[in-house]
Amino acid sequence: MRQLFPLALLLYSGISHATIAPQTLTEIKAIQFSEPNIATAGLPTPAQFVQLKEAGVDLVINLIPQGNPNGHDNEQALVTEAGMRYEGIEVDWEQPRLEDVTRFFEIMDAHKGQDILIHCVANYRASAFYYLYRSTREGDGEPVSMQQVMSPWGDLDSSLPQYPQWQQLIEKVTAQSAQ
Repeated sequence: MRQLFPLALLLYSGISHATIAPQTLTEIKAIQFSEPNIATAGLPTPAQFVQLKEAGVDLVINLIPQGNPNGHDNEQALVTEAGMRYEGIEVDWEQPRLEDVTRFFEIMDAHKGQDILIHCVANYRASAFYYLYRSTREGDGEPVSMQQVMSPWGDLDSSLPQYPQWQQLIEKVTAQSAQ
């Protein structure tokens, strides 16, 4: 019987939901936790990728296009050297595409239950994509607050009209999911 208890603990721990330890990540730009295992943020510094791994992050999804002067040219290496998996989607700020959202949804679906950091430069792209995912793909019946998930944008009534390409993308994805 004593031998079964450790085995039961091991099996149970694999079933439970993972969580990120947020207390060690407060210095990351615009970080927010909408769920215990999902964080959105602005661009982490190179040293913060190690902190992310230590806090429990398994996967980093980067939405900054390659060659963007605000990103890290070697981010994939920084992430994998820290012991995490890396996915990159080059989301053009001026022309975000439905294909980018579809790819993001595929990555999120493939890594359900894992600890994930979604980031861009200032947590605008990241929070918008995560809002779309939560509001259209996670059917737990609870309404998702756009203002809460996209809080880095500030007041959405004034900020979204300044970026009509993002307002249009959100409207298109929301309309498609309603069909």
